Amino acid sequence: MTEAFPHPSELLPHAGRAVLIDEIVADSTDAIDVIARITATHPYYVHGRGVPSWVGIELMAQAIAAHAGLTGRRERRPPRMGMLLGTRRYAATAAWFAEGARLEIHAERAFGNEGGMAACDCRIRCGGETLAEATIIIAEMAPDAALSE
Repeated sequence: MTEAFPHPSELLPHAGRAVLIDEIVADSTDAIDVIARITATHPYYVHGRGVPSWVGIELMAQAIAAHAGLTGRRERRPPRMGMLLGTRRYAATAAWFAEGARLEIHAERAFGNEGGMAACDCRIRCGGETLAEATIIIAEMAPDAALSE
C-alpha cells in the first residue's frame, strides 16, 4: 500500500508561488523523495530556456524542509524552524532545467542531529539522468528557539 502524503504547501513555511516542489513520493527516517515540475508558470521560468539550474539549491532545501514537516506531523509537533546555511560542491550538468521536466529530488541526512547543524546529500534527476548534486548544510533550531527582530 502506498502512503498518501500531504501537499508540500501544508508542510513548508512558504506560501503560494514560493512553494517550488509539487509532490512528495517517499519519506523515511533520514530521507525524502519529492517531485518538482518545470512549467511556464514556475516563478523562475525564462521563456525558451526553462528554469536556471541554480534554483536546484532551493529545490533541495525545500525537500529537506518537507521532510522536517512530515517528521513533525508523525511526532505530533510542529516542524522545527531551520535555516539553509550553504552548500558544498553544488554541481549541475546543465545550466537550465528544461520546460516539461519532471525533476526527482532526493535528500538524505549525511550527518548531524535534529535540533543542531546537519548536512544532507541531495541530488536532482530527470529521466534517469543526474542533473545536479550537492551537500546542503542546514541548522535546525530547538523547538523553543525564537528569532529576534
